[in-house]
Amino acid sequence: MTIHIGMLSDLPAKTRTIVLIGSRTSDHLRELVRIAEFKGRAAYRIEAASELQPRWFSGEQEVGIVVGAANMEPVVREVMDRLNVFAAAEARGMLEGLAQ
Repeated sequence: MTIHIGMLSDLPAKTRTIVLIGSRTSDHLRELVRIAEFKGRAAYRIEAASELQPRWFSGEQEVGIVVGAANMEPVVREVMDRLNVFAAAEARGMLEGLAQ
């Protein structure tokens, strides 16, 4: 799985699943989710890496991360680490059995 980090508009078109990191109350992130979904992408808004669900990434080759607030570097690292665990599990055919 290739992970891209950037603004929604800068992510490659082949990136079909987007993780947006920031506050659930953020109107900005809510609008980005709406735009991503309008463009046919799956979009998930999270505040912590523990919220990521393996099923969101099943079969995905490209995943995008959009950070909606400053000072989110620790959360971004945790999200990257968790996505890498998912990618390794999928490579072994074990993503479906990964604990939620």
